[in-house]
Formats: sequence, structure tokens, C-alpha cells
Amino acid sequence: MSEHTHEHDHSHNHENFEHSKKAAIIKILISIALFAAGYITEEILSAPHFVYLICFAVSYICVGFEVVKDAVHDIFEWNIFNECFLMSVASLGAFAIGEYSEGVAVMLLYSIGEFIHGAAISKSKKAIRRIENESGKPHVHESSENESFIAAFAKVYTPIICIIAILVVLIPPIFMSQSWREWIYRGLSVLVIGCPCAIVISVPLSFSCAIDSCTRKGIYVYHTNALEKLYKSGDVNDGIFIENKSDEKLSFVKKAAKKAVIIARENIAFAIAVKLVVLVMAVFLNKELPMWLAAFSDVGISIIAILNSLRSLRIK
Repeated sequence: MSEHTHEHDHSHNHENFEHSKKAAIIKILISIALFAAGYITEEILSAPHFVYLICFAVSYICVGFEVVKDAVHDIFEWNIFNECFLMSVASLGAFAIGEYSEGVAVMLLYSIGEFIHGAAISKSKKAIRRIENESGKPHVHESSENESFIAAFAKVYTPIICIIAILVVLIPPIFMSQSWREWIYRGLSVLVIGCPCAIVISVPLSFSCAIDSCTRKGIYVYHTNALEKLYKSGDVNDGIFIENKSDEKLSFVKKAAKKAVIIARENIAFAIAVKLVVLVMAVFLNKELPMWLAAFSDVGISIIAILNSLRSLRIK
């Protein structure tokens, strides 16, 4: 994977987060407002189709444009299998089957997760720069040599979900004389179910919470890769600055790295297990799976996984 994927020039790029923070907040708030307006006009007021479609479309563009742009850019770089690609295909797939609210929800949750992640990293970096400028200590080396936890996961997860969706679309109509329309719908539903919002949000959040815990102890972490590398190798010199280093602080940051990785893996295992159950139902039930179950498999899991990730704030 090239160096500027996942941690590359997204709208929430950590290097420029402070410059884009206000614009990102405005985009998210506008998207939430339009999402709510679209949902109310569709489900409660039964407004004409074009009214809520416009609300959902503009809501999607506010938070999804940069993600889709990055996905297209990565395709031209021959880097297809990442979370931007899957988020884009799944959310646009939801639009294609008429589930506009789900398509927007997928991208909105992703954007909120990216914002939270960016805010935590930015806070840590500002603290590091403040300490360096008051003490004159050397600049901490920032490394991008390791793929992030979520980026590495997405390289495996994304093609598996895409292959399953393609097989669901093709096999029944070709070999069992089933309706193309029904199985295209089911295949797109697989993409919606497989959309990794719970993973994309909760995994960075587990690291971000751990970073925040470290910052309060005078341990400043530049990027999530530093915690991942620390967990694997025990190296606290790459991307981590410890003010007034002591054995107690070294022990704390190692515990923080371990807890962040373990919680991230718990969230991945939980999300995949629930999604697998819903996916089997979507493919093998005699009738089409209600889309609210597809939504639950992503949005519902996201809430549970986020709550689990907050455990990283409590490190003893």
C-alpha cells in the first residue's frame, strides 16, 4: 500500500487537521441536519420523492465527496482494496437500491469517526510541539513505514466482501434461473451489511482514547502506528515522546498500547461475527432481508463498538 493511503490526504489529514477542523465540523453538522430532514420527509411526512432525495444527496455529498474522490484516486494508483473503496461502493450501492438513508448513514458515521481520530492525534501533536518548544528537545521522528492497523485489515476484508457480493449477484441468476433484479438487490445488500463502519470508527477510536490517556500522563504519541509498533516490538522511541521519562511511564504506555490493540481486535471480531450472521440471512432467507437489519449490522454494532473503545480511556 502506498504511503499516502488511509493516512494520506483525506479531508481529515492529521497534518492539516487544525486548518480543516472548522470546515469538517460544519460539513458534518449540515449533513446531520439534511439527513434528519430527509428521514422525516420520507418516513413521517411522506413528501414527494424528489424532496427527500435532494436532502439525502446533499447530505451525502457533504461528508462523502472526499472519501469517494480518494477511492477513485486510489483506483488509478492500483490501490483498490482499502476502506475508502468499500465505504464508497457500499454507500453508493445503498443509493442504487433506494436505501438513501442507509447510504448517508454509512458515510456520515465514517466521517464522524475520522474526525474523532484526527482530533485526538492533533491534540497529542500540539502537546508534543509545546513541550519541544519550551524544553528545546529534538523533534520526534514521525514514521509512516508501517501500515495502520485498519488499513492492513481493509486490504484483506475489502476484497472478500466484494467477491461475496459479486458471487451473490451472479450465481443464482446464472445457475439457478433466479431473478436478476432480486439478486442484484441482495448483492448490494451484502455490501451494505459488509460496510465496515463499526470497524473503521471503533478501531481508530480505541487507539485515540489510549493516546489521550497517555497525553494526560505526559506521554505524547504522534500517530497510531507508534502504539501498534510498541505493542509488537516494545520500541518506545519511534513516534513517542515521554516527558520526564520513568519506569512508571514506560509501563503505562506499554499497557496503553496493549489495551488499544486488544480492544481493536475485540471490536473487529464482534463486528465480523454479527455481520456474518446477518449476511447469511440476507443471502439464504426466502424473502429479501429488511434493510433495517442491514442497518443494525453496521450502525448498531458501531454504537456498541464505540462504547467498548472508550475502555481505552481507563488504563491503570
